[in-house]
Formats: sequence, structure tokens, C-alpha cells
Amino acid sequence: MTLPLSELRGPVRALFSDVDGTMTTGDRIEASTYEALERLGEAGIPVIMVTGRPAGFGQAFMKMTPVLAVVSENGGVTFVRNGRKLEKLYGVPQASLPEWRRRMNDTAVEVMSKVPGARLSSDSKYREVDLAIDWNEEASLSRDDAELCVDMIRRAGFTAVRSSVHVNFGPPHFDKLSACKTVIRQVLKGNVDDLAPYCFVGDALNDAPMFGGLPTSVGVANVKHWWDELAHKPAYLTEHAEGRGLRELIAHLMSLRTNR
Repeated sequence: MTLPLSELRGPVRALFSDVDGTMTTGDRIEASTYEALERLGEAGIPVIMVTGRPAGFGQAFMKMTPVLAVVSENGGVTFVRNGRKLEKLYGVPQASLPEWRRRMNDTAVEVMSKVPGARLSSDSKYREVDLAIDWNEEASLSRDDAELCVDMIRRAGFTAVRSSVHVNFGPPHFDKLSACKTVIRQVLKGNVDDLAPYCFVGDALNDAPMFGGLPTSVGVANVKHWWDELAHKPAYLTEHAEGRGLRELIAHLMSLRTNR
């Protein structure tokens, strides 16, 4: 059963947050959201971005935002800090990437030839491990056609999941949850057998592994747009949507620390 955010008690050691539709309002991170993320980090609760966006975006996020780590490509490439340098952790062995890319490109061509209007996302050129078919960002496919893309890709031997804007697909060896467990183990030095102290917030179908895997999972209100399709639903729900919902969660987490 999903509860209102006010029922979340904590403690929370770190916040894992989706980006599109969660951090962003429309297409951008508002100044008030950025400020809230900074305040949360300064209060001792680090923020980790968890997104389907490409590795190229992930590297930029690490340089430009107050986050501890970035999980990009739905777990395909994770950025962590190693001193002054950024280290990349891959969801598959790097040596296997050329063959995976060849197979993914062939599958993308097949999908685009059979689903009218389907095309690679404009950010696919910045991806290292996965690819994305645009269905709801610059392209405009129906949900049925987007799900047809998902079905074709899965039958070709890949994992595929529909976000609010893309159908992301790649090798069937990782997802957001597996990458976040790596961050918990290697960066936060936490116990992956006890995920209760780690909070995740998201809004879309590709967040389902996190909703199902983390007991302290939160959906911003716009997740209700996909509610009936979610394989796993969040434990808690904000009153507000998008960035305002994330700020609502951050304010609640800050109040938990104040009231300890």
C-alpha cells in the first residue's frame, strides 16, 4: 500500500533521485530545486542522480550539480569521484561493448523500419552502453507503438524499458537498482542487505526496479500518470508533481533530521 509522504519516518542516509520529471520541472532543474539539493547535501544527506540519460549527460551532471554520484543509462554507466578525477563503473565488461553496440544498432534499425515514426533519441550519440528510441520527447508515438518497440527489442535479447520520454534498451545485465547497490557498497560503504536507510524518488516506468527494491521509495505525484502500468509502486507519494514534489520530499527529510 502506498502511503502519503508524511508517513515516512526515516532515518535516511542518502537520497537517490531520478532526473526527468522528478528533479526537472518541464525540461529544466529550477533554481529552487537546485538550492534544495545543495541544502540536503550540506545537512549530511548526499544526493545521487539515477537517470536513463546518457553517460555524456552523467559526466556533465557530476561537474555541474551538488551530487555524490550519477547513475546514467539506467545503470549502464555510473560516475563516482576518485579524488579529483571521475571514475566510470560499467554495467557490462568494457571489452564486450563493441559487440553489444553492433547488435543494438542492428535492432534499432529493425525497430525503426517497422514502427512508423520511431527514431533514435537525439541523446543516443552521447551513450556508451545503451541506446534509446524516442517516443515522447521530440518524437510522438502512441503508448501502443512504444510498447511494440519494447516487445521487439526484448525479443531481440535486450532489456528494454519505457521512461516518460524514451524506450531505453541495452544488455540484460543491469538496471537502476543494481547500479545503486554498487554505489551503496563502494561509495557509501553501506550494507546492501539493508536498504531501508536509502531513499529513492522517481516518476516513471523505468523507476519500477527502485520502487520494488528500496523500502523507502517515493513517487512524485506525476507518477500517477503511469500508475496502472507500474510493476512495482512506490511506498510513499508526494502531494506535488515534478520538481515541486522533490522539494516537498527534501523538506520532509530535513525535518526528520531537525526533529531527531
